[in-house]
Amino acid sequence: MESFDEQQVADAAWLYLRSNSTATIKFDEHTLDVSYVINHEGVLVIPAMVAMLQPCDIVMFIPEYCEDCIEMHVSLQEFKEEGEHASLADRWQVYHGVSPEVQWAMLEIDAARFHEVFIDGEQLQRENPLGELEPALCKDLNENHIEHLIEICKKHTNVAVQDPVVVGVDPLGLDIRASFGIIRVPTETPFATTDDVTAFVSGG
Repeated sequence: MESFDEQQVADAAWLYLRSNSTATIKFDEHTLDVSYVINHEGVLVIPAMVAMLQPCDIVMFIPEYCEDCIEMHVSLQEFKEEGEHASLADRWQVYHGVSPEVQWAMLEIDAARFHEVFIDGEQLQRENPLGELEPALCKDLNENHIEHLIEICKKHTNVAVQDPVVVGVDPLGLDIRASFGIIRVPTETPFATTDDVTAFVSGG
């Protein structure tokens, strides 16, 4: 029963991680608010200050330091915007706009704590099975379902979003970019196919 409970907490933590896109990072004596994205392999990506890339203990609180946050001990792997991982920087900027930093990093989650339960970092790096279909899905939704997207954003935020843009799709929901940030639209029944996604959006 204990291991089952731990798996439940790990699943809940992954859902929570997916449902947010901002965090507070503590390194040395500094704190920094950051925005993150998750790539198709489940790796978190952030713009990084030079000081963060030096050897130090780094703790990430999602969405910020509070009672119900996820606390993660992470290691950073620097990459170049123009190198082989350029698509990761592009993904972040599609979500969040112009980066405040010129350095970039992928985050390896060493360990995490959620609801007082410790979780192995590997359990919070999960591949998106819709990853290869995501670009075509986003294009279709943004070109053919704009009115539905406006309705969905209104339903989940009580805010009228004039120009919503779907920037991410995974089995647990949609990421929609609005002028004020990312709106996470969850689904109660996980998406398994592109038809599932289209039906969900069309149904409002």
